[in-house]
Amino acid sequence: MTKAGYAAFARWLAELPPLTLYCLFASLRMLLRGRKVRIAPNEASGIMVVTDGQSAIHICRRGRHLRYKRGIAVGIAGLAKDYHLHKLGGLSGGLFIDCGANVGELGVWARAQNMDYLAFEPEQQEALCCDLNNFEGAERTLRKALWKENTTLSFYSKADTADGSIFESEGSHRIDIEAVTLDAALTNRDLSRPIILKLEAEGAEPEVLLGAQGTLAMIDWVSVDCGPEKGFAQDDTFLACHDILLAHGFRLVDVGFRRVTALYHNTRNANQAG
Repeated sequence: MTKAGYAAFARWLAELPPLTLYCLFASLRMLLRGRKVRIAPNEASGIMVVTDGQSAIHICRRGRHLRYKRGIAVGIAGLAKDYHLHKLGGLSGGLFIDCGANVGELGVWARAQNMDYLAFEPEQQEALCCDLNNFEGAERTLRKALWKENTTLSFYSKADTADGSIFESEGSHRIDIEAVTLDAALTNRDLSRPIILKLEAEGAEPEVLLGAQGTLAMIDWVSVDCGPEKGFAQDDTFLACHDILLAHGFRLVDVGFRRVTALYHNTRNANQAG
């Protein structure tokens, strides 16, 4: 098969066949490449289970299994590294707040560090997977958007590419969702430190931070995805996030340019994690 023919087949496989057939072909491809990864479908829910002989993870979008082609643990560790989390230590007993949790891979990472896990994910299928991956299927993932105020917002879903956002972009479709501030979401919740906030809101990162004015003082680390993802213009949010965090006593510790992520440490916080 030519390169163009293979590319056309890959597009057909990703979009058109029934889920069972897709999983069969994807598993066969892994087998032929000597990989242990296999993909099993649930046609009723649209959820897929990826296994590697040692562990399993639930996903809901075709193609996402490829991040686990070298094993689920390797894929999750790679994502944690993208957010600079591998550099942190002394996290046992703390809290990991996951804004934009998707299927909750970083929840798996956080729980392996003996951390409590709080997930926010407005996309329904992703939230279901997050529950399956972290809470034995119990509905504990908050199906809300984090924002600068408590309100109802238009959310522009783009689940196939994990690009759903408060800001409209090419190929998205609008739904109404409940939005809350992080301050409100954490009201009356016991917070055990160290606290990490992982922030990935597809362009709404500054607004999420503005809704966390009371919470930021308690947070030890913020890891933010601030790349070019905001609206049609695909603006980045690095400078806006940087200014807010700097004003609250955070110091920039590390930056990664593969997906434009930045790690900040709260210098006003007496609890020095890591």
